[in-house]
Amino acid sequence: MKNLEFYALNASQTRRNAAIDALRAPCYALGITMAGFSTIARESGFDFWMALMTSLGVWGMPGQVAFASLYSAGASLFIIFVAVSLANMRMLLMVISAADMMHLKSHNLPLWKRIFWMQFLAITAWANLGLAQQKYPSHLLLPYYQGFALTIFVFGILGTIFGFFLSDLLPPDILRVVIFITPIYILLLIINARQKANRLAVLIGGVLSPVFFPFAGEWAILIAGILGGSLASLYGRFIAKWHLEPVQ
Repeated sequence: MKNLEFYALNASQTRRNAAIDALRAPCYALGITMAGFSTIARESGFDFWMALMTSLGVWGMPGQVAFASLYSAGASLFIIFVAVSLANMRMLLMVISAADMMHLKSHNLPLWKRIFWMQFLAITAWANLGLAQQKYPSHLLLPYYQGFALTIFVFGILGTIFGFFLSDLLPPDILRVVIFITPIYILLLIINARQKANRLAVLIGGVLSPVFFPFAGEWAILIAGILGGSLASLYGRFIAKWHLEPVQ
């Protein structure tokens, strides 16, 4: 019983620490970014409830922007569904990675609770979870994720709400620019990551993307990302193997 109480106290404190970490910068970056999306959604013909439900249900900027763009172009519901699904397909790998980092199976959560918590996963939460992995034991990473993800989710929804009406007060061009704040924050976060493979993946992907753009168009980002991540992963495996080899 004492062990359970000790874990509950530690989990509660970890959630509070995670919320404080989120309040330092990530939640504001995400909130402003979602305000930029809300402006795009309004210009695409969304009403307030459509914009709000898109953020609540999709919770992935590429998928949300794809939804708004195709809706304004008059695309069919099937095309919109496929495009949003493909745009958010990257989240599948992040879900697998985050579940592995948190040792989600060891918490014996029912399937619906796993799905529920993974719905709040964003690249901001995933990147910060990797940093938290260096400071917290594995059994406290789920509470950390819960505190962090819920905090940025609340700010993201508030950003969607306020952003929908801010276009009446600010020029739309300004609000469209702020949509890039979160990607810039994520880039700085990964550049400062301890693992060299992560920094190398960003560097290779960033260099290859403009190289492939004249030939592949919008697919250049996807191709550069796959190649950058693959080459960085091979580099990481090579370094790990080199360090494990016995000295002759």
